[in-house]
Amino acid sequence: MNLQPTYQKIFGQKEFLRNTVGTEYKTGGATLDASAFTAVAENGYVKAGTAVYLGEDGLYLPWTDAGEGDAREGAGLTSHDVKLVPNSNPVVGVLVAGHPLEANCTGVTEGFKQEVKGYLRFDA
Repeated sequence: MNLQPTYQKIFGQKEFLRNTVGTEYKTGGATLDASAFTAVAENGYVKAGTAVYLGEDGLYLPWTDAGEGDAREGAGLTSHDVKLVPNSNPVVGVLVAGHPLEANCTGVTEGFKQEVKGYLRFDA
């Protein structure tokens, strides 16, 4: 396990929140399963506002609607852009309550909206 911190400067993050009223974040952030995000990454970055959920192994995965009998725990939106670095799982903040702009988010489905209903209120 590599415990050496890596700092990346991010420029040009797209705003995905209407405002900051009522925002709440997951305490301690979330570790993403970097290998699962290669399909949704843009230019090597997982964008702010990407829908995620907690996988069975403790790593966060890109949102997919649950099948029959499946559960989705820890659903939220990434709070900032994060770079995918080979052989490393990045840690990112996760928004669990607030007012995101759906058009500026990635991976938001009707199933996601139902999962976070009452916490994340999507504005057009």
